Amino acid sequence: MRTVDPDSLEAFAQVAIEECGAPAETAATVARSLVSSDLVGHSSHGVVRLPYYASQIEEGSLDPAALPTVEEAGLIHRIDGGGAFGQVTGRRAVELLTETTAEHGVGVVGIRNSGHLGRIGEWAEQVAEEGYLFASWVNLQGGAQRIAPPGTADRRLGTNPITFAVPSYGALPFDLLYDGATSQVAHGKIIERDGSGEQLPPEWTITETGEPVTHAAEFEDHIGALLPLGGTETGHKGFGLATMAELFASLVGGGPVSTEEEQGWAGNGAAFVAIDPTALSSREEMARKVSDLVRFLRSAEPIEPDDEVLLPGEPEHRIARERRAEGIPVEEAVIENLRKVAADHDVQGALPEALR
Repeated sequence: MRTVDPDSLEAFAQVAIEECGAPAETAATVARSLVSSDLVGHSSHGVVRLPYYASQIEEGSLDPAALPTVEEAGLIHRIDGGGAFGQVTGRRAVELLTETTAEHGVGVVGIRNSGHLGRIGEWAEQVAEEGYLFASWVNLQGGAQRIAPPGTADRRLGTNPITFAVPSYGALPFDLLYDGATSQVAHGKIIERDGSGEQLPPEWTITETGEPVTHAAEFEDHIGALLPLGGTETGHKGFGLATMAELFASLVGGGPVSTEEEQGWAGNGAAFVAIDPTALSSREEMARKVSDLVRFLRSAEPIEPDDEVLLPGEPEHRIARERRAEGIPVEEAVIENLRKVAADHDVQGALPEALR
């Protein structure tokens, strides 16, 4: 697998997004967000999304020049993305969230009609960096249905991620972060394998016969569905989380819920919440609690000598450090798609040398 320098990959993504019609500031925001996902090992939300965004712009479901608007103000804000890039909407949501939390100790932001919000962990990290707790629930506003309720193979919900972040207050070199789809796997993991010929792990999907979907291309052709988190054994738990995320995002954000088959994709809806726990305590007290818990968790005796307890957010911290030094690995199928984007928008010269 080829590796590419993060800065050169980000520079290419910015040029390509600008050529799709985005202003320079928007293009820079989106490119930085995509590559940050690749850096932490979540390539399902990285530059693999460029062809997807380009096609959305061509079909008119994504407006590269749009900016989100704030419809309501106060302790609770609501943002209408207006079909703008989700990375732009996400950045605005974080700004409102941290400003409100700094003033009131808590903040709530609802989002509707946003383009793909990208890796929600990015927004969680930014809030945690300010010293605040973060929680979010995201849906796909009734479209992009991919999760089947337990015991069925009918697509009814999006992958509806739930995200939490806790600042470590200096007790660790990273903040604690959980960011996960409520399906067995994020849809981006399917996209990564589309065109590669690689078979999908059987635990991910289900068809009406009870058998899994074999290849990504079949899934993208609407065969089968993603199993909820927990799979065939405990999928009722993931389905419950997905249902709650669907409703939290809609009720706070003001967007639609999933109500019918073949419901048109209308972007992301979300509910973001931030809390300042130091409003009634101190950073030192928070750091002590984090440190005490970490020490206790790491004291668990490993079954295998090489096993270790990795905390939420720790794998991403390690991968980012490694990839900044050694480069970002890119699958050949993704490289081919990036070359096509470059050719379609006449920016082949901006492609990193390693991808040509």
